[in-house]
Amino acid sequence: MSKFTPSFKTHNSLTFKKAVMFLAIGVCIGLIGWASLSGPTTRASQETSKRPVLSKLPEIKSCVEHVKLVHAELVSHGDSQVGVLELENQTDVGIISISVETKVGKEKYSVVKTGFSPDKEPLIIIPAREKGTIEIGNLDPNSAIEIGSVMFSDGTEEGCSKSLKTAHEIKDRDTKKGGPQE
Repeated sequence: MSKFTPSFKTHNSLTFKKAVMFLAIGVCIGLIGWASLSGPTTRASQETSKRPVLSKLPEIKSCVEHVKLVHAELVSHGDSQVGVLELENQTDVGIISISVETKVGKEKYSVVKTGFSPDKEPLIIIPAREKGTIEIGNLDPNSAIEIGSVMFSDGTEEGCSKSLKTAHEIKDRDTKKGGPQE
């Protein structure tokens, strides 16, 4: 009986086949990974194209008397557009909260900039007689941007009732111990 011992050629041939097999598996894994990463990006860019591209900002309205719109600009951030509003506090009291909102269809979008915290007095976000900026996205050419409400450091406030309600809810959330829950 003869014992089978692989020759040098057979051993190298097996090693070569294993190397080719591992290389093929690696290529397949790489292609699958590449396809899965590039797939969602294509779908996401198709979704963002549904929002109209604006050539100018929509109308800007105000529910507040003592904050003046100084400058407004449409700015592109990648695929999205935002309105950048420069606002002037025309009082002798600092602003601690201000809201800007827009409504697109049935959806309302708000940006509420505040200086509230759970353990300190509210920070002034726009000092008396000075300017500050606020940005809002989700713009639609047929939906106005509205300066909805403002709260001052002396406790006074002004604005539309729904906007003031939202500002109070955010104030209550931000001034609880533990701060905002995000």
